[in-house]
Amino acid sequence: MKKVLLLVIDALNSRVVLPAIDEGRLPHFQAFSEVGILNPGCTTIFPSITPVATSSIITGCYPQEHGIAADYWYNAETNDVASFGADFQVVWKHGMGVFFDDFLIKLNHQRLQAPTLFQQVEQTGLTAACLNYLIYRGNVLHRVDTPRLLTLIPDVPLAEHVYGPSLLRLGDFVEPDVADIDLSLKTRGPFSRYGFEDKYTAKDLLRLASERLLPDFTVAYFPDNDFDSHAVGPQQAVATLEQVDGYLGELIEIYGGLDVMLQEFCVIITGDHAQSDMLADREEAGINLEKLLSEFNVADAGTPLSDGEELVICPNLRGAQIYFRQPTRGPVEKVVAQLLSEPRIDQVMWSAETMGERKPGYYVATRSRGAVRFWPDGDGIYAVADQYGTKWSWDGSLTAVDGQIENKSLLTFPTYPNAFERIAGGLNVSEGGHLWVTALPGYEFRLSGMKVHAGGSHGTLHELDSTVPLIAAGLPADLRLPHHMRSVDVAPLCASVLGIQDGSSIGKSHII
Repeated sequence: MKKVLLLVIDALNSRVVLPAIDEGRLPHFQAFSEVGILNPGCTTIFPSITPVATSSIITGCYPQEHGIAADYWYNAETNDVASFGADFQVVWKHGMGVFFDDFLIKLNHQRLQAPTLFQQVEQTGLTAACLNYLIYRGNVLHRVDTPRLLTLIPDVPLAEHVYGPSLLRLGDFVEPDVADIDLSLKTRGPFSRYGFEDKYTAKDLLRLASERLLPDFTVAYFPDNDFDSHAVGPQQAVATLEQVDGYLGELIEIYGGLDVMLQEFCVIITGDHAQSDMLADREEAGINLEKLLSEFNVADAGTPLSDGEELVICPNLRGAQIYFRQPTRGPVEKVVAQLLSEPRIDQVMWSAETMGERKPGYYVATRSRGAVRFWPDGDGIYAVADQYGTKWSWDGSLTAVDGQIENKSLLTFPTYPNAFERIAGGLNVSEGGHLWVTALPGYEFRLSGMKVHAGGSHGTLHELDSTVPLIAAGLPADLRLPHHMRSVDVAPLCASVLGIQDGSSIGKSHII
């Protein structure tokens, strides 16, 4: 049995990585792909947002199974808002203490509803490590050291412990418990992300490798490409990927060459989501949902519903969730119509349950491409299987999701990859919005006072937000990967290499 090293690079774009490899800018990415496989069309989940996508990668589940709804969402039952950095204004209004409590404790220990691969691996007697990955829950208790700067903020809770895998590195909050190795790397001020940077992940990874202390399963997370792609655009952030490529080169050198390394490890490299380019005119690029829905009484950004307020709007970059105090058909249809009056909006989605319908199903409405209602099981006029074997029926226009039928028997979605499964897997989250709305490429959603990104963004079903590469080198000879890989296939792939799962779920339907 080989060890598994999973490298997750935030916002890793296929349309950026492939040309960079061809130009010789990523020689070590190329080296891994040449001795292994490079799948350029791995499809992420919806919403294509980091906390959701990283949860799906490490659990092998869609949002409706793992429970993480977005980057910013509302819980009607408790009347509170969860935010993981969607916008500084939201975090500030929500409270810095609440933010860090959500991030350190609630995200992993309360909100996440599915077991992680860390837990599954170590329950079998193998060992696991997490290096800065956002979804880290395991079975081993770790002490939390709150950075001194944060202790000066009155409402920051001083959590004493979290549960993670045996070896856990969580920025400056949790350091790995590795004998005789000092992995302490303190940040240099309030803007150094408290240790959540590529250089900190790489330092830990390379030092553990040099001491031959990497366990059976390791996840290392590199976030900088997302930050830089947001700032300057995905294609302009290639320099950040070149730095990661350099770390890969150092790793290969530590083991005495790629062939030697792959005798011990299976290396998997992928991204959580991609990014599309934003419009240069930032004023035009920002869709202010507060103004668009001004006839409704909307709660302030980052705050729950107060008396008299009708809606909570939670922008998640290029997508947004809308929550109703009471989601009855009349108000919902009125909001949908108002949203579709805006030409920069792409799709509005909801489940049949939102409208109080007894029959299961999902709706997608567009401004100019019609609307479609669809459901699994194939008991309608149409019954066509997608690339994962699920049969779908629908009423209305498939053009709402660019659905196409190939050879009269295969349902595909070129512009919105795996649309039906991803929508079904994303809309039924217990804390999800009554409506999801997505923007056309180039645009983001905001509320008053929020800013939009200057470079790139993500969050929608669109292929530009959703298509990431997957590189796998050192796979067992008898393991064959499907052509249509997804983020939810990464966990069963890792488990199969580790011998704790037979791999039969890789590429299979997630609709039961």
